[in-house]
Formats: sequence, structure tokens, C-alpha cells
Amino acid sequence: MMRKKTSDPFLNFIKENNPDKAQVSLEKNFRTLTDNLPIGIVLTSVEGEIINVNPEGLQMMGYSSVEDLAHIPIQSFYYDKKDREIFLKKMETGRVRDLEMKFKKTDGSVIWCSMSSVSQENSPRGRYFITSLLDISRRKQMEEEKSGLLVQLTQTDKLASIGQLAAGIAHEINNPVGYVTSNLNSLEEYLSDIRKFVKMNQTLIKDLNKITLPEALAQMAEKIHEYARDIDLDFLQEDMEELIKDCIDGLDRIKKIVIDLKDFSHPGKKDIEPVNINACIETTLNVAANELKYKTMVHKDLKVVPLINGIPQQLNQVFLNILVNAAQAIEKTGEIRIKTWQENKDVFLSVSDTGCGIEPENISKIFDPFFTTKEVGKGTGLGMNIAYNIIQQHGGSIAVESKKGKGTTFTVSLPVPEDTK
Repeated sequence: MMRKKTSDPFLNFIKENNPDKAQVSLEKNFRTLTDNLPIGIVLTSVEGEIINVNPEGLQMMGYSSVEDLAHIPIQSFYYDKKDREIFLKKMETGRVRDLEMKFKKTDGSVIWCSMSSVSQENSPRGRYFITSLLDISRRKQMEEEKSGLLVQLTQTDKLASIGQLAAGIAHEINNPVGYVTSNLNSLEEYLSDIRKFVKMNQTLIKDLNKITLPEALAQMAEKIHEYARDIDLDFLQEDMEELIKDCIDGLDRIKKIVIDLKDFSHPGKKDIEPVNINACIETTLNVAANELKYKTMVHKDLKVVPLINGIPQQLNQVFLNILVNAAQAIEKTGEIRIKTWQENKDVFLSVSDTGCGIEPENISKIFDPFFTTKEVGKGTGLGMNIAYNIIQQHGGSIAVESKKGKGTTFTVSLPVPEDTK
């Protein structure tokens, strides 16, 4: 006698493959249970035919009924086709537990699932799998965020350590620079004396040429004159003077960089003081010169502006973060324009670059902590958030305008103290 088919494909499958009435009743109870589980339950053949799915499983796949899955194999839901092979390989033991894989929903979105599956062998139709699917996408996202945060915090800690060491390193550099500068200044004085002595000798030789000399003395004078021509004595004296001058100028620049670096990274100075914004910019440009000089042309339009009250080291950090971001936004070569001016009761600073610009959807996130569009290790996502907080603490504001492919402009405003307005 043929059994009457129901509208439930799961029960039909059970009836066809398990003729025992008691077993059918048991499986019906099992189905009642699976309908209310908060995890997906999928019944599939070894080949991948989807026999049945509970409501939670349908929702996870993005479908409303089992009939919609009639001709769709389970393989099509795997994000990576190789994952199906991995699953089947593990199922050779008859059971899989907590296998984490990515699945594609019908709308193209991707979810992470933890899969557990058992194999059933007692069907006339052959072997089939009962698989549970637990959506772990949120957990995976949190793990990725935690991992990214750890990398960013590690990088931040490195930067903080470098900042603490900078002042000490600058002090150590100052010592050798000091005595090399002193030695060059002494050498410059010695060279001046030597040049006078050489000039006296040249004058003597010219005078001796005007009179008749003993042959041996005349030959010696000629050798001296010939050697002076060979080594181009006049050029050597001029070039030595220029070389010493260049060395002193270079050392003066090193000293200025060291002083700026010490001021920039001073660890404990928190007192409010009058600050010249233009001087802060010059100091920051000096510190950031190596980051800027290879691919950017910096144009400055610094107007005479009143002093503001603030902490120069903190403002230097703001300007450095903006300038470094501007340089990194320029792929090959480009320009950075820095402008300061006063408007009503505020001092303004703008930094514009000709870089790649910012995606419109990211503009509102620029000042969010840990937001970055850079690769891991190339940005902590804290720079602009730090800049924003510092400017806020100074009673000012910072804004950004950008066009994709055209460039970006950051504008900072800071209030002028009442007694200087």
C-alpha cells in the first residue's frame, strides 16, 4: 500500500526512507523541535541536494521556502568552493563539529557559520547529512576588530615610546654637533691665517722674480710657483672657505632640527602659554621635512596673526598629523599649500593637498578613533582623532573638505584671547 504524501518534504523523505511508523512519528517530533531552534538545520544528500531546511536555515540563506531551493545545490552557498571539499573530507569520519566557514546568501552578502554535521546511513536512498549552521558573523567581526585594534594599539605604543626617546636622542645629537661646529669655526679662523701666510709667500716669490737670484734659489722659487699652478692654489683657498661655510650651515640646520625636535616631543610641558601659530608651523615643517621633501612642493602663505593661548607641543602634533596625512595622500608628486590668516576673533590655518582625496562616505568618519583607510602598520587611525581632541581642548574647531581625486583641505580655527583682540 502506497503511503499518502504530505506537503512536508522532510516528512515525505522520512516516509520514503523509513517505512516504520514509529520512526516517522519520532522524526515528526524531531521536525517540530527543529522548527523552533535558533540555529539553521539543513538536510542534504552527499551530492549536495538540499532535502529540507528549517525556518532559521531558510532565513540564513535568504530564502522563504524549501521549494525555492529545489534545484539549488548546497555547494552554491559556499563562499569558497574548496570549503565543500574540506567539509566532505572531514565527513569521512561520519561527524564534523564546529567547522567555521563562510557562506553566501542569495542577496550576495556573506556570513560566517559554525557547522556541525552527522552522517546517516540507514536510508534506501543512500547516505545523507544532517547539518546545523550557527551564524557567527558578529563574533568573527569582533575578533577581526580586536585583532586590528591590537595592531593599532601596538603601533601607538611604539610611537609613544619613540616620542619619549626623541628628547633624549636630540640631546645626544647636540653634543657631537656642538664640538664639530666649534672645530669648524676654529678651522675657519686657521684658514684665514693660512691664507694670509700664503699670500705673503706669493708676494715674496713675485718680488724675487724681479731680481737676479742664485740658480739654486731661482729653481726652488720656480718649483714653488709651478706647484701652486698645478694644485690651483687660488681655487683651493676659495673652495675650502666655501666648504667650511657649507659645513657650518649644515650643522646649524641640524641644531635647529634638534631644537625643534626637543620642543616638539617635550614630554611633560602642559602649561598654557602664548603661541605663535606661524612659528609652530615652521617647527613642524622642519621636523617633517624628510616626509615632505621627496614628493611635495610646499607653498606657504603665512600672514601676521596674533598670538593664541595654548600648548605649542600639542598644536605641533596637530599640524604634523595633518601634514603627514597630506604627504601620504600624494602618490607620486604634488603640492601642499599652508595658509594662515585672522578673521574676526579667530586665527585660521588651512592645509591643502593635491592628493587622492577622501571617499564621500568616509568624510564623516575622519575624526573617529581608529578609523583609517591605510594598510595595517601604516596608520593607527588615531592621528586625526588626536588632532580633533586637541583643537577642541583649545576651544577651536577643525573641519575637512575633500574631492575624490582632487585633494583635501583641513581648516583649523583657534580663538584669540580677549586681551589681544
